[in-house]
Amino acid sequence: MTHPQTTALTAFVDRAQRPLWLGLAALFALVGAVNVAVAVNESAWWQGAVALLLLGASSACARSGLRTRA
Repeated sequence: MTHPQTTALTAFVDRAQRPLWLGLAALFALVGAVNVAVAVNESAWWQGAVALLLLGASSACARSGLRTRA
């Protein structure tokens, strides 16, 4: 099975994904950092776990954003 030729629109969409992924990574990092501050302030282990998950999602989004074509 042959794949259709890449059009200009798909190249534009690929380029537009990079800032979206990096913006999402920044948002996850911000919310994760706030959760870290709250977890330290209140000594809540579960907020620390949520912060760890959010920071992991942030790094995954950043990696995905850096992998897309510029």
